[in-house]
Amino acid sequence: MNQQQLLEIDPYTESGNVIFPSFQLPLHIGTIVGIHTDVTKINTLMHWFTKQEKTYTHIREGALYERLTVDEYIHFSIKLFSPHLHNKEAILKLFALTDQRNTKILKLQHGEKQRLKLLYTYLNSAPTQIIEEPLQNLDEFSKQNVLKLLMALQKQEKSVVLLSNNLEDLIISCGKIYRLDAFGLHALDVKEEEMETASTPIENAPIRLDKIPTKKNDKIILFNPPEIDYIESVEGIVSVYVANEAYPCTLSLNELEQKLTPFGFFRSHRSYIVNLQKVREIITWTRNSYSLALNSNEKTIVPLSKNKLADLKEILGI
Repeated sequence: MNQQQLLEIDPYTESGNVIFPSFQLPLHIGTIVGIHTDVTKINTLMHWFTKQEKTYTHIREGALYERLTVDEYIHFSIKLFSPHLHNKEAILKLFALTDQRNTKILKLQHGEKQRLKLLYTYLNSAPTQIIEEPLQNLDEFSKQNVLKLLMALQKQEKSVVLLSNNLEDLIISCGKIYRLDAFGLHALDVKEEEMETASTPIENAPIRLDKIPTKKNDKIILFNPPEIDYIESVEGIVSVYVANEAYPCTLSLNELEQKLTPFGFFRSHRSYIVNLQKVREIITWTRNSYSLALNSNEKTIVPLSKNKLADLKEILGI
């Protein structure tokens, strides 16, 4: 479990623009890690992983032999990979397809097909498994079944990497989560939402916490300031934006401004705080109307108040 390998992922550029730089992905035997990123980067990573040795890549939209029954397909697959290592009845049970064993794959429900598509991840012997969007658009029963399958892959001492643009799916399925963007790979600090109280405090000295706490379902996600693009407050609800995704935050905009100003953040508007490292352009719409364009594939625009323009120019030295 403690053996570690570092995968050296090649950079990807397009028309001279860096989509993501080269990065190292640490893997441990028998662990599941997730990479949260957009669809374009997922496709690029899948293409890269298919060329690697001792690695099996599961493409979500891969085809099945739909004229076969479930039983026939599993029997064929076992013979293809490892006929002496696997039992068909045990596999039917693991994939929750015992009742569908005599059903042609063509007639299976969507969730049943997606579960069956994951069969090769279980049968093949490659030590590293790359799985694209294993929980996407699945019913709750199928999700729980896929999670059991991932646990089975761990018991086989395989290193599993899940690629997804859905952070919530990764939270419930991975032990470690990374986010990939144009600046590289970043480890996400995700914790269970728990309130722990001590009967007597160990120290009364104040603790400085540079991370910004946000919430996603029942998880608390802690972001390092450089990861944040901007922060928005709408009708008293504060959202922290990271890689074009919003994360609710219980801190007020004033509290966040105090915490983040030392990290190069700027209160551009009464409802916005922006990371100046992410600003690409100051846009002048009219004499009294300005905005900030951020480094983003989504062309994110953040408002800039007229009375803040002079302060910003002074900070930037222009």
